[in-house]
Amino acid sequence: FPAFLADASFPFFPGFGNSFNIDTARPQIIAGSRESFFGYTVQQHDIGGKKWLVVGAPYESNGQQKTGDVYKCPVPSDGHGNCTKLNLGRVTLSNVSERKDNMRLGLSLATNPRDSSVLACSPLWSHECGSSYYTTGMCSRVNANFRFSRSVAPALQRCQTYMDIIIVLDGSNSIYPWVEVQHFLINILKKFYIGPGQIQVGVVQYGEDVVHEFHLNDYRSVQDVVAAASHIEQRGGTETRTAYGIEFARSEAFRKGGRKGAKRVMIVITDGESHDSPDLERVIEDSERDNVTRYAVAVSRGTSGVCKDCGACWCSGNPEAPGQIIPAAPGVFQELLSIPTAPGAFQEVLVCSRNPKAPGQLIPTAPGAFQGLLSFPATPGAFQELLSDGILLGAVGAYDWNGAVLKETSSGKVIPLRESYLQEFPEELKNHGAYLGYTVSSIISTEHERIYVAGAPRFNHTGKVILFNMHSNRNLTIHQALKGEQV
Repeated sequence: FPAFLADASFPFFPGFGNSFNIDTARPQIIAGSRESFFGYTVQQHDIGGKKWLVVGAPYESNGQQKTGDVYKCPVPSDGHGNCTKLNLGRVTLSNVSERKDNMRLGLSLATNPRDSSVLACSPLWSHECGSSYYTTGMCSRVNANFRFSRSVAPALQRCQTYMDIIIVLDGSNSIYPWVEVQHFLINILKKFYIGPGQIQVGVVQYGEDVVHEFHLNDYRSVQDVVAAASHIEQRGGTETRTAYGIEFARSEAFRKGGRKGAKRVMIVITDGESHDSPDLERVIEDSERDNVTRYAVAVSRGTSGVCKDCGACWCSGNPEAPGQIIPAAPGVFQELLSIPTAPGAFQEVLVCSRNPKAPGQLIPTAPGAFQGLLSFPATPGAFQELLSDGILLGAVGAYDWNGAVLKETSSGKVIPLRESYLQEFPEELKNHGAYLGYTVSSIISTEHERIYVAGAPRFNHTGKVILFNMHSNRNLTIHQALKGEQV
């Protein structure tokens, strides 16, 4: 077949299009792994006059995980596999408990001729919040030297389990037997969702003095924290200086590995009233000022002053059920502390919470309800377009699979309101799953204005394409819509 001319002009803007030749007589074949789906996506790229192909391989493996990856291939090629993997599948986001296996890196690619950068997306990248995983997608940007420059994750939101927890542990002589307190502590720790972007735990032990057992950022998994807690030995002391322990946790422990923006929680485990009770009012006020949420767990023989000591304001106990942990705040400690201690270890266990009127708001240990502007079941970044002022992304899973578009810029992200789409995607068709954003692009109008384009292939079973502008007030101006005619 002779070479032929392909014209990609667009009907809304006659005369504007890209024309190119396809040489079928002397093709260049660049071989890659069939198993990795090498060649699923391809972009032509020019860096300083040197020609490259950027090739996606969404099933490529990195170690034990099938993350997907991207290759750079020089043009012309000798066809003997001289492509180089960029190893973007090894890129990780900090402070996030991520799941990268089968994230399909390279399923979509975009290049930017202005700065010779490349954007490769992993639409099935997910992260953990509590016991749930959320598939929000992630993209990696590569500079002109094919080196990773930064990650883009516009739908990623902070987990409700983003907490720094300090356990203030009474280790005075009156605590006996210590092994039961240790088991109790370990049972608490096993209930926490510990990991990057979720819960950090530190432990201080007090009696007459206060010491760090381990800091907030020392361990990053439940297994490691439990192992460290199992080696905590009782330090003893003839006094129980609870006020000192609380103040030490507030002023010192939260600063040792504490994270900006994390909810701060203090859990005091003690067996009696403090010997420095005159100082309690002051340290409690300081904790209130620093927005430290406090809980007390009292293990004792009839002690009733512990809640007052730690500044908690609601206690419950059950003297008829010795050795049981009583959740004073329904729904708060039910999951966290619903573990009975060994029979006969303690005659009473009290759990105190700070806010009896809204107990469920203080320490959400149940899986975080990941709620934001868009409920993404999947894939911002499945398809994207690099713009001069940012990145245009499609999110087909947004708004009950009707789909959406969003724009990531250096000054933040623009996520249009759902109402902006109603002109072309009416409410009565909301359950049809239009998949808006399955493809996104942009063109330049005759007035030299950039117009965005997004496809919705499942709209009313025939599909639709919209041409629009996006505004900083989260509204869209839809200039034209093209409807499909064939089911």
